[in-house]
Amino acid sequence: MKQLFIAALASLIWLGQTSQSQAEVVIDYSNDGGFFTSNTTAKAALEAAVSDINAVIDFVNIGAITNDVTSGVDGSSFANFDFGYSYTHPSAGTMQTINDTTLGAGEIKIFVGARNLAPPTLGQGGPGGVGFGASSSSTSAASLQAAVNNAMSNEQHSRGGGPTMNTASGSLGSASYSFDFGPTVGNLWFDSVDTSWHFDHTTPVASGTSDFYTVALHETLHAIGFGGSATWNDLTSGTAWLGTEANLINNGTGIGLIDVGGAHITDGTMSLTIADGTMQEAVMDPSITDGTRKYLTELDVAFLRDLNYITVTAVPEPSTFATFMVLVSGGVCIRRRRSTI
Repeated sequence: MKQLFIAALASLIWLGQTSQSQAEVVIDYSNDGGFFTSNTTAKAALEAAVSDINAVIDFVNIGAITNDVTSGVDGSSFANFDFGYSYTHPSAGTMQTINDTTLGAGEIKIFVGARNLAPPTLGQGGPGGVGFGASSSSTSAASLQAAVNNAMSNEQHSRGGGPTMNTASGSLGSASYSFDFGPTVGNLWFDSVDTSWHFDHTTPVASGTSDFYTVALHETLHAIGFGGSATWNDLTSGTAWLGTEANLINNGTGIGLIDVGGAHITDGTMSLTIADGTMQEAVMDPSITDGTRKYLTELDVAFLRDLNYITVTAVPEPSTFATFMVLVSGGVCIRRRRSTI
């Protein structure tokens, strides 16, 4: 049996010089290298996974970014921070930069694609980075600090909600600054040469194949901060989780809830699916089993709440759930031996 592996990318922090609003995770295919253009079934599975995530998160507290330049003035002193994004090109693997950081309220943009990944990796995903160029003029240290403070108070990239992805602290002349960056852009890609993908999210997963929908669900959650954000790091202590919401779901304890790699729920952790209460492995444990499909569980959603996402109380059925029920009601439920990292 081919090994299966789902990997998380570390959050990227890019600090360099740089010169339609949707309340949801938005997929950007501009770097897909033709993978999704030529495989509409894979594209439908990815969009179903992202739609199911959008159905459980209310992005109302993720503020708009209307201006990618933050400035502050005090008397004749001023401070200017010009922001930009970075992300990994999902098909080429090269670093990309975006000078215009404006985003609509609630919008998180994920760049997707595919490339050849060394076995046993099926997919990778993680958040992008935010950086800035800075300039200033001052008449005194106190006045410059006041100008920087005013610039920080006008900054929008923290977004007001969701996880803090990373923090940039430093000095501009004699003045100190600190910016928190919320969820903005991310990247994910899939193995482009794997011959055992099961792409069709509307049919039961064939024996011996890797479910594309499940990997898409998993990697999109990584791209919005699960396992790769400052908030995640603050809530982990070794293999213990310190967030109250997930611990309540996990019998009141977070001891041993995080795997030794630090970016996943411990392998084999079980939870109830949000659609019908069926017991299943959490989507965000580090591996999947051939011939099976995962759906969001109560534990996965509780982790999102700990990461400061607001989740809805009434959850619609995921787009693949009806087909899964046909499979179960027919008595066909094949579970192959688990693969490990």
